[in-house]
Amino acid sequence: MRIGLAVAVVAAVAAFAAGAWSAAPPSPAEKKLQRDVKFLQSQVKTLRGDVKKLKTRETNTEDLALGVAVFTVCSTVTTADALQGTWQVIDQLSAATQAGKTYFPPQVPLNDFVGGQSVCQAIGVPRTLTVPPSTASFTALVALFQGAARLRQVALLGQTMR
Repeated sequence: MRIGLAVAVVAAVAAFAAGAWSAAPPSPAEKKLQRDVKFLQSQVKTLRGDVKKLKTRETNTEDLALGVAVFTVCSTVTTADALQGTWQVIDQLSAATQAGKTYFPPQVPLNDFVGGQSVCQAIGVPRTLTVPPSTASFTALVALFQGAARLRQVALLGQTMR
């Protein structure tokens, strides 16, 4: 009888435990919430990928903008060098033919240093301060666009000047 009583108690406890711990099937609202959670999880995953792509594009855009800035600074000082060289030729001619008369003040090259580094020198563009002016600097600037690797180097230089 003891064994029978023990078996009955164990069976009763097991039946109670199975009923108490077994969950009822999810209600329609719970099922909808589960679907919504799964959908939102997939959206979050997609959005994380989009954010990563956008960050890469932003970095590339910043690099391009800095490369354009570097090119512009070098182009500006190169143009000023050529213009000043032209003024020097005019002054030389007028001084020789008009009893020493000059039209322009002494020429001073523009400073192209950014962060302690010459921008033109950093991208391999020589500054020619010769008289008469030369197109060598302009040729070097145009050559930057003839090679994608060189153009990338200009963009990377922009990164180092941030």
